[in-house]
Amino acid sequence: MTQEEFEKIWQDDSDFVICHTSGSTGEPKEIKLSKDFMRQSAVRTNEFFGIISSCRLHTCLDFEYIASKMMTVRADEAKCVLTSEVPTSKPLGCIGQEETIDLLSVVPAQMEWILDNSERWNGIRHILIGGSAIPKMMRRRIALSSFDAWETYGMTETASHIALRKVEEEDVPFVALEGISVEVDDDGCLVVIMPDGMRLVTNDIAIVESAKEFRILGRADNCVISGGIKIMPEDLERKLGPFIAFDYCISSVPDKKWGEKLVLAVELSEGTNDEDLIKDAVGVRLKQYRKILDLGVKCPKDVVCLKELPRTVNGKIDRKRLKSMLSVF
Repeated sequence: MTQEEFEKIWQDDSDFVICHTSGSTGEPKEIKLSKDFMRQSAVRTNEFFGIISSCRLHTCLDFEYIASKMMTVRADEAKCVLTSEVPTSKPLGCIGQEETIDLLSVVPAQMEWILDNSERWNGIRHILIGGSAIPKMMRRRIALSSFDAWETYGMTETASHIALRKVEEEDVPFVALEGISVEVDDDGCLVVIMPDGMRLVTNDIAIVESAKEFRILGRADNCVISGGIKIMPEDLERKLGPFIAFDYCISSVPDKKWGEKLVLAVELSEGTNDEDLIKDAVGVRLKQYRKILDLGVKCPKDVVCLKELPRTVNGKIDRKRLKSMLSVF
């Protein structure tokens, strides 16, 4: 879908927009969002970033997904300009060094390119980064850069993000936007309470620090039970992130002793062929930091090297497919 095609949908007489989830946890689902609900979301973001009629928004993402759809709605509500481009891993090729962008929407893979070429763009005020978690090393690079970048938390069902957090080196909590509050249910999953009182129970295990602040540990359906202990792979990945210089993901395989055995899957970088050397190097790292990070049973038992980690169309690691791939090792 192009920007022009969605703008026609947004301006038609229908009260709803048909959207689809990303499919990162299964088959994409069709969702009907009311345009009024989407407008309210847009207003919250515009107020947070001070978006007015003189601003320019720009998206590097596909209009099939809620992120770009909502950039259209924000621009419409603020009566400002929205520009876009065909999604690529090397974005902003059409943007000049002195051009101003007040709000830019990207995914982490695109942010990597922007950081590598930061001298090419001086006029970016705020950057929204969504779609998947920001790797630890990238988080540090952003924190040390001149970019004002924000990590988003939200989903299609909430018409994009309901909370933001400034990208900093330390792990700061997400803060819910105006009128939105959060809590956890009996299973530890985050519950989002919208301004109209609507309650959305997510599949994300969270620590709620206040009615507005929370941290995400990982998805409930990604939870691994090894040796009778519940382990959130995403939380473990954040702890190990600073010590492993490869793209990786933690998964599990069935095990007679542990029930499930944690496995660290490493993506080999281009030109790297010695898998045994990589496995040994990562294994040594795990042993070094097992005590320092107090990992205990949470320490992965095996390291597997893959030429490529499986990913969904929007760049998220496909954990379900990875688990299937690991079953043959």
